[in-house]
Amino acid sequence: MGRSGENFLSILENDKISVFCAYDKDYNSYRAKVHQQNLFKGHCEYIKECVFMDQIHSNKVLNYDENFNDFSCDGLISTLKNTALCVLSADCLPLLLWNESGIIAALHSGRKGSFGNILKNCVDKIHSLYPHSYNHDFHLFIAAGICAKNYEIDGEVLEFARKNYKDFLEDKKLDLKALVKAQAKELGI
Repeated sequence: MGRSGENFLSILENDKISVFCAYDKDYNSYRAKVHQQNLFKGHCEYIKECVFMDQIHSNKVLNYDENFNDFSCDGLISTLKNTALCVLSADCLPLLLWNESGIIAALHSGRKGSFGNILKNCVDKIHSLYPHSYNHDFHLFIAAGICAKNYEIDGEVLEFARKNYKDFLEDKKLDLKALVKAQAKELGI
């Protein structure tokens, strides 16, 4: 564990990556700061830029570089140094993926993103952009999100889950974390 600040705590810090969990009474206060300020200024001098997505509840993953201008996605990949890829979440799962080669990714994985296997989309995109990246060199962090005992579904969503994701369903309760872990295991992560 690393540092703690007014609105964040460090989950992991080493010489290759830092993973922070920022929290506030209302995450919309962070949305207001998108592209306007560095949330970690004064706490982490090496972070020069915070990048937020306009999360759309999808499995769309994009590569963030100097020419990036489309923030409508639920996943960002980058190799830029001193850049914080940020995920806003209430119930959805923030997934943070990094590869030993220096590739990082931030994913917003709610029900739609998890059902659409946003993690696999991200890994496939990384392999297409960086062919010398290997699944066994990835590390996945699943940050705080809704747990199975509190995620009850019904209607068409429940029927879809019963048909396609029955192993992650108990009665009407969906376990997104277990689903993402199974997807990661399938990828060799």
